Amino acid sequence: MLFRIRSKLLLYFIVLVVLLTSVGVIFYNSSEKVVGEYDDSFERFLLLNDISQRTNLITDKLHAYILDKEVTYLKDYRKEKILLIKDQKKLNQMMDSGDISLINYKNMIESFIDECDATVGAFEVDDINRYSDHFNEVLNIASFLHESTLDILNDKLTHYQQFYEQMDQQNHYYRLMSLALFTAAFFLSTLLALWISGGITKPISLLSKAANEIAIGNLAGEDIKISSKDELKPLTETFNQMRTNLRQLVMEIKQKSELDKLLKELELKSLQNQINPHFLFNTLNTVSKMAYLEDADQTSRLIVAVAAILRYNLGDFNRASTLQEEVRIVEEYFFIQQTRFGERIQFITEIEKECLDIEIPRLILQPLIENAFIHGVESYEENGEIRLHIYHWDERINVEVIDNGKGMPETVKNKLLQYLNPADSEPDELVELQKSKGHSTSIGVKNVIRRLQLFYQRNDIVAIESEPGKGTTFRLIIPDNATKGGGESC
Repeated sequence: MLFRIRSKLLLYFIVLVVLLTSVGVIFYNSSEKVVGEYDDSFERFLLLNDISQRTNLITDKLHAYILDKEVTYLKDYRKEKILLIKDQKKLNQMMDSGDISLINYKNMIESFIDECDATVGAFEVDDINRYSDHFNEVLNIASFLHESTLDILNDKLTHYQQFYEQMDQQNHYYRLMSLALFTAAFFLSTLLALWISGGITKPISLLSKAANEIAIGNLAGEDIKISSKDELKPLTETFNQMRTNLRQLVMEIKQKSELDKLLKELELKSLQNQINPHFLFNTLNTVSKMAYLEDADQTSRLIVAVAAILRYNLGDFNRASTLQEEVRIVEEYFFIQQTRFGERIQFITEIEKECLDIEIPRLILQPLIENAFIHGVESYEENGEIRLHIYHWDERINVEVIDNGKGMPETVKNKLLQYLNPADSEPDELVELQKSKGHSTSIGVKNVIRRLQLFYQRNDIVAIESEPGKGTTFRLIIPDNATKGGGESC
C-alpha cells in the first residue's frame, strides 16, 4: 500500500493534535470538577447564611405585626416565609443524607415555620397566652438556628480548609503534570519532526549522492534501499532501475566496442598477413616435393586443402560459423601438416557428430590447433600427438585441443587464466601467445578467448590444463543452449 507523504504528514499532525487535545480535555475536566466542588461549598455557605438572616427577618416581621397589627408586616412575614421554604428545599437538595447536623438543622427550620404560623393563628384569635408561648418558642428556635448556622459554617469552613489544601496540592500536581506533558509533547514533536524529515530527506540525499556519482561516470554503486512506502519508493526504484539500465548499456557498448576492435584486428591481419610467409614457403616447398616424388593426385589434394583454408580465412568475420565448419578447416590443416611431417606427428579426432551443429565465432579452432602444433610438438622427431576431442557433458559441449608437447610455462598459464575474468585485467596486461613462424593466421589466444566470451556472454568459456613437460589441454566450454545453425553476427 502506497502512503503519500501528504497523508503521512496529516496523520502525524492529527495524532499530535488529538494527543494535545486529550491532555487539554483531561485538565479541563479536572479543573471543572475542582471549581464545581468549590462552587458547591461556597453555595452552601451562602445558603446557610441566607437561612440564618431570613429567620431573623421573619422574627422581626412577626414581632412588628404583633406589636402594631399592621397588615403590611404580615405580608412581609409571609413573603419571607415563602423564601425560607425555598431555601429549605435547596438545602434538602444539597444536603448529605448522612450528615446528622444538617438533618437536625432542616427539622429545626420546619419547627420554626410551624411555630411562626401557630403564633400568627393564636394572635388573630386574640389568645394572648398561646401566641405568647409560640412566639417565645419562635425566638428560641431562631436563636438556636443562628447558633447552629454558626456551628455548621465553622465545621464546613474547617472541612473547606482541608479541601482547599487538597485542591492546592492537586493544583501542584497538575502543574507538574502539565510541565511533564509539555516536555513530553515537545520531545515527541521533535522526534516526529526528525523522523518525518529524515524519511523524506535521507532518500533524497541518497538519490542526490548517487546522481552525482553517475554524473562523474561511476555506475558501480549499490542500489538505494529505503523502507518508506510513499512517493519516494517508486522514485527510488525507478532510479535504481535507470542506473542498472545505464550500467548494462555501458557494458554492452564496451563489449560491442571491444568486439568491433577484435574483428577489425582480425580482418586486418587476415587481409595483410593472412598467410605467414614461412608457413606458405614450407607448404609450397612440400607441394613441390610431392609433385616431384609422386603423381599429381596427392599434390592436388594438398592444393585443395590450402585453398579451403585460404577461402575460409578470407570469409566474413561478422558472421558466425558452426562447429562443423571449424572442424572441417582443422582437418584440412591436419592434412597439410601431416603431409609435411609424416609419421613424426599424429593427428587424432574424437568427435560426437551431434555436437557439431552449434554456433561458434569464425576462426576459433585453427589458431588453437596451430598453437598446439608450433608451441607443443613441432620440434618432436617422433611420437608427437595432437588430439581434437568434442563431446557432450553436463549440458555443455566440450571442445578439447590436447597435445603431448612441452607444456606451458606457469607464468603464461597464470596470465591466461587471469584473462578469463576481463574485469580483473587491464588491456595491456592481457596475454596473447607468442606468434612463431609457421602460423597461418597471426590470431592469438587472447583474441580467441575474448571473442568467445563476448559471443556467449559468459567468462567461464575456457579451461587450461598444462604442466611443463606434460603437454597442454585447451578446453572450450560451450553452452548447450547456444543458437543452432550459423549466420548470425558474432
